[in-house]
Amino acid sequence: SFCASSVIETDDGCLIVAVYDYDAGAGELKKMSSTGEMLARMPISDENVFSGIEGLYHDPDNPELFYAIGHVIHWDEQITRPYVLHFDGDLNILDRKEVNLPRDYRRFVMSRAIMTQEGDFIYATSLDAQDDYHRLYMRIASDGTLLKFHEETEDCGNAILINAIFEFPEGNRFGDYRSSYLVEGYLTQVTRLFGFDDGFVFDTLQEYENIPETEGVYIHSISKISIANSTVISLNDSVLLFSEEVHESWSLPSGSTSKTERSTLLSSTDLDGNIKNYLVIGSDNDTVDYPVAFNAIGIAKNDSDEVQVFHGCFGNTGILPCSKPYNIVITKTDANLNVIWQKSYTHPSLFLQATYLYATNDGGCIVVGGAYDHNSNHYDLFGLKIDGNGILGTNEIIVEDFVTIYPNPANTTVTI
Repeated sequence: SFCASSVIETDDGCLIVAVYDYDAGAGELKKMSSTGEMLARMPISDENVFSGIEGLYHDPDNPELFYAIGHVIHWDEQITRPYVLHFDGDLNILDRKEVNLPRDYRRFVMSRAIMTQEGDFIYATSLDAQDDYHRLYMRIASDGTLLKFHEETEDCGNAILINAIFEFPEGNRFGDYRSSYLVEGYLTQVTRLFGFDDGFVFDTLQEYENIPETEGVYIHSISKISIANSTVISLNDSVLLFSEEVHESWSLPSGSTSKTERSTLLSSTDLDGNIKNYLVIGSDNDTVDYPVAFNAIGIAKNDSDEVQVFHGCFGNTGILPCSKPYNIVITKTDANLNVIWQKSYTHPSLFLQATYLYATNDGGCIVVGGAYDHNSNHYDLFGLKIDGNGILGTNEIIVEDFVTIYPNPANTTVTI
């Protein structure tokens, strides 16, 4: 049960990766060279305290120093708190501060974090509280001081999960993208987007739900799921990018499914949720060639200050780990979601459970996760450094170009 939760690149081209081992109840930082050599490691958990990291960031005043933000669980006291870690490029801890909250909390369910343009942190988490899920929103200084705090409770069935948070470019608002699951009835999920100001006052911007419709003798149903880091990102002051897994099914009234299609939808919307552009990746339930889950978006600018969007589909068969290798699909587009290239990456024998994508300013991206060997039941850490043309510096990974069809979507004519 090994996975990478965040990654960042150093000035000398190395990678620092935050990883979890859930079986061992431990977290640590690892530093890897550009060729994959393990250079250093720093355990961040001890026997009585589990420490997990939600995000890695450069120090705003010194790119050779780094911050990590996450949460600690004190097993003996059953208390969970956020914390901020400051360290250098050799993984030496410079400072570590737990955040003092207004009261004690037992367990965070799903947490997300970002570093703001001012150098503070926004930390949002779901909190399991018996029948209700609370949400906590915090603005935390780099020294661990709690600057602002808001707790929200909503009766929503059995869960509310925060899938992604993001900052608007002007820096005085951030967004929260969350899902709710109901126990009874047709409504299996509600996904909502909330916008917040600096004081955590929110209003609903977008809401949709899964409602089956009758088509002839079949019941047609569409649902959207986003469960990954960075499934929503602000492209600019007025445009948001969404990555969503789409399940579409046609079933008989008896409940038996006749056909199911799964795909990934990458779309850009205005702040009211109106779609501007979109790109469909994969269909026909082909989870081997076109994985449709663990979606992630990364945005970077090149030397010409042009925005480049990287979208990763990391795959999901429903059973993890999987005995069959399947592809990691990376799509590079411009700001209007026009495809520049789309490639798939797979290992001939290992199952690559990718968990994080990070766009780099050299026009490429980094993908990290766990490499699972089904024969030995063993996990290793893997990292892929992909350049601006989609090329890897290793022969161990099989790379394939996809056939490009454009425009996507189209009304009348397409070019292959």
